[in-house]
Amino acid sequence: MKAKNIQEAWNMAKDIFPTDYQKDEESSLKAGYPIYRSTADGRYHDYICDLNDRLEVNLEDGNRTINIWIETEEAGEDVEVTVIAKSGETRTYQTYAEYRKEFRFFLSGGKRYEDNEKHFEKIINALREIGEDDAKIETHRSGVTTVFTYKKWRGHADC
Repeated sequence: MKAKNIQEAWNMAKDIFPTDYQKDEESSLKAGYPIYRSTADGRYHDYICDLNDRLEVNLEDGNRTINIWIETEEAGEDVEVTVIAKSGETRTYQTYAEYRKEFRFFLSGGKRYEDNEKHFEKIINALREIGEDDAKIETHRSGVTTVFTYKKWRGHADC
């Protein structure tokens, strides 16, 4: 399955998933990515993994795994990300999609992964609305500075 953005992917997962779910902090910590488990009795093995570029929906009945891929273009193909960590280390990612694969490792201190994702999506949408090449928005979260730069002409062969 394919989704245009993260919100659409989660809406699709909710339509597929048979019960309510909540984040399993212990499993998430062990796996290194967020895992959401069914809250229903006897459904412990029904869970959703948030793997950045896709949601993996695992259903015990029928031993099914359904992947909901998040399209790269909507994931920020036109946005470059520079991160300055507390240590002073600086990394630049050519696309937001590349950054999403690693950003949870930069952020700590109680900020929820989902809150940051929503925050970043608002920044990217604002940059697209501004529409100016090399427009920048900077944010500071959990002691990390993140600079988003809109690359208007990236990916346009005719420009």
